[in-house]
Amino acid sequence: MNELQIDSSNASLAGLLAGLKPGEEVVLVEEGKRVAVLRKEPTQDFSCKAGSAKGKILNMADDFDSPLDDFAEYMQ
Repeated sequence: MNELQIDSSNASLAGLLAGLKPGEEVVLVEEGKRVAVLRKEPTQDFSCKAGSAKGKILNMADDFDSPLDDFAEYMQ
């Protein structure tokens, strides 16, 4: 775990955080006492990929796309 004096953190904090791996921590120290811990969070990739839902729909009703009875008066 890295330690960083608060008075020197302003100049080097951005570079220090950029160099951290997900889950690594930096302790901010002021006058020899720990005052905060910064941890880089892991990145999450939620992007959709072609074919990622293949095989997920196991059953679909035969009348899935038929008009609803509640809207019959609007269909005339």
